[in-house]
Amino acid sequence: MKKSFFLLLALGGGLFAKSQEPVVSTDEVKPLKVTKDHYTVSGGLLGAFNYGGLKGKDGFANTEFKNKPGYAVGAWLNLPLIGKAISLEPQVTYNTLNYQSTDAQGVNLPHGQAAYISVPLLVKFHLGSKVALFAGPQFDFLSKFDSKNNAVYTTETFKKNSLAGTAGIEIMPHSRLSFYGRYIYGGANMNKVNVVPAGEFYNRYVQAGVKLKLFGKHIPADSDGDGIRDDKDSCVGVPGLERYNGCPIPDTDGDGLNDEVDKCPTVAGTAKYNGCPIPDRDKDGVNDEEDKCPDQPGLAKYQGCPIPDTDKDGINDEEDKCPNEPGVAKYQGCPVPDRDNDGVNDEDDRCPDLAGPAENGGCPTLEASKFNASNVQFVTGSANLTPVAKKELDKAARILNEQYPQLKLEIAGHTDNTGKADKNQVLSQKRADAVKAYLATRKVDAARMTATGYGQDQPIADNGTKEGKAKNRRVEFKVSQ
Repeated sequence: MKKSFFLLLALGGGLFAKSQEPVVSTDEVKPLKVTKDHYTVSGGLLGAFNYGGLKGKDGFANTEFKNKPGYAVGAWLNLPLIGKAISLEPQVTYNTLNYQSTDAQGVNLPHGQAAYISVPLLVKFHLGSKVALFAGPQFDFLSKFDSKNNAVYTTETFKKNSLAGTAGIEIMPHSRLSFYGRYIYGGANMNKVNVVPAGEFYNRYVQAGVKLKLFGKHIPADSDGDGIRDDKDSCVGVPGLERYNGCPIPDTDGDGLNDEVDKCPTVAGTAKYNGCPIPDRDKDGVNDEEDKCPDQPGLAKYQGCPIPDTDKDGINDEEDKCPNEPGVAKYQGCPVPDRDNDGVNDEDDRCPDLAGPAENGGCPTLEASKFNASNVQFVTGSANLTPVAKKELDKAARILNEQYPQLKLEIAGHTDNTGKADKNQVLSQKRADAVKAYLATRKVDAARMTATGYGQDQPIADNGTKEGKAKNRRVEFKVSQ
């Protein structure tokens, strides 16, 4: 009997595997007929707790039996019969029932366990989606009886087959997990006729368990057969399309062309223009048949063309202050100005009011006034200016104070790579600060100057040679307005 039971379990597993194959969505394949709201065949596994056992009395002093716990495992298959209201559910379970006599001595009484393959055949009455009542017969097949080494009661003492009745309730019968309870009433005396000691034994017990659904689903109604379930269909009873929520293809503007062929579905039009009014492709108010620039928004006074841009600078002639000369919007179509006429426009010119070469950002160079920055030197390893350096800085002060009082000065200190980088950084800053401080003593306003040390990070020559190192030990002067 155990082999049969496990074969049934394997069959149930195969059905579950089949149920996991891909199902074509109703969104992809339109059904061929109307469907009603129903549930498909479903099935799965169950596990339960048994409480009860033998009822009746044995042949020794009419001793009765105690209720004892047991268990059940198995599989089930639910077959819809009448819509969603009634279904048939056969089950197959492996049941254990434990027996114990109430006799204190229990010398010859059955204290043991019976195992059955049970096949309930249940008719279920579904009271909505949350509760079902059921009843039906149960066929029991004795697998074994373990009498705990009792020679009086053995497997041969009991009938091999019996019939019982069962009834119960199931909660959430269509869910993945459902819960049930039922009572099993055995009507057959399990003691074989003429077996000594004489007695009457009946299998009567309560079973409470949980069911796991492995396959089966709910199929909602589709009254018009258009592939859209009624609860999502806006036109129940009229076949339609999913993209229109189950309704037919609409003609929104009522111009006689349905929306799928109407290129202007919300505006009444004519067949000549595929359901659209006489077109104005560029939306400029000039009909395409009269528009000389139908793909560019324009004005009626220019026959539907845009306002012209003679100099092609992106600013139309009506807004361009220099319509024949390319310019920029910032200057109303005119070129960027160059106030000092040095060839560097004001937006790129650091000194827009003082002429200077482009390589110096449009600013004049101090070197042009006989100032030589390379003469600004320091005592080796210090920030102390040499006498030659001070004389050169005197020139710079006169140039800044007399020729270019409006210029600002950035002083940048640099070193070669001799020594540690962090110390060179500090030294370069001190040297830049020393230049700034000296110029301040020569009445160059400190607010016009900034001093920054760059250490050894910006060489202009090869630090691998003596000459290169000398060039890298420098102070640079950069002016701006």
